[in-house]
Amino acid sequence: MHDLGWLALAILAAYGCAILAPSWPFWLGRRAGAFVGACIAPLILAFPLLIPPSKVGLRAGAMFVAGELFFKMIEALRHERRGAEPLSLRDYYAFLVPLPVLAAVYPDHKRRLTQRENPIPNLLRLVGGGVGAAVAVFALLASSKLDAIRASFTLNHVVMLLAFTLAIASISRALHGLERLAGFDTRPIISHAFLSRSVAEFWQRYNYRIHDWIYQNVFLQVGGRRHPARGVLLAFFVSGVFHELTFALATSRWTGYQLAFFTLQGPAAIATGHLAKSAGVAGRIAARACTLFFLALTSVLFFDGVASIFPFIYVSRSPLPW
Repeated sequence: MHDLGWLALAILAAYGCAILAPSWPFWLGRRAGAFVGACIAPLILAFPLLIPPSKVGLRAGAMFVAGELFFKMIEALRHERRGAEPLSLRDYYAFLVPLPVLAAVYPDHKRRLTQRENPIPNLLRLVGGGVGAAVAVFALLASSKLDAIRASFTLNHVVMLLAFTLAIASISRALHGLERLAGFDTRPIISHAFLSRSVAEFWQRYNYRIHDWIYQNVFLQVGGRRHPARGVLLAFFVSGVFHELTFALATSRWTGYQLAFFTLQGPAAIATGHLAKSAGVAGRIAARACTLFFLALTSVLFFDGVASIFPFIYVSRSPLPW
């Protein structure tokens, strides 16, 4: 209970700051208030530091919540910069509600079902997704006891990727069912991403909600329509900086691996864009194989940070230097 108190403190502080943010334009005027709001948004990411550094899992959970609030506050500021009327307090506070999960582009959270659905399919998605995630975790824990897994990082990494694929697809399915039951007109956060024929297609299918946020708040803001290569490279660089920062705050460990991972994705997405148009069965299979191999190889960098939060995913020695 004491540990949960730290988590509650960090989350309440982050939400309290986000809730108070709209008061600055009232006191300082619209422009000055918007500037202060832009300064407050990154401050949200510091509240997980209220949790003791030894509680890495709790910090990571608080960082997820803080990250979602950060995205939504930046989106609210962009909405105002477009020359549109500022969000009303009611709309802003409704936007902060964490359901649908990671719906960080306004007004995605307002998409409601126009008619009632049969709840059974969505209940099956929710239950089936939960079971799938549990199976993935138990399978990974069971495999970690095998001598072959402990002796070979390559084998350990492959097994971990298979378990991760099952877990993340199951969680996406469960959340989709929950959101539909709550009346939201959403689609799964991850849409068959692991069948992608190019790196670019993978990142469009993987967590499309944050992809849309990066497209609106980074890609378009740097002239990505006229200079797509520049927009793609900067989008992945910003994503890398964000992941590096959040993992470092959660784990008290700065390695540069997150930044390296996402920085590598940009050139790969540009270079392999044509693979998604591969013709013929053999071409499609080869494109998918190349995409999966590249992602599996570079993901060693990403999962080094994940292993700092969930140590059980790797039981063998990593080839990374630290």
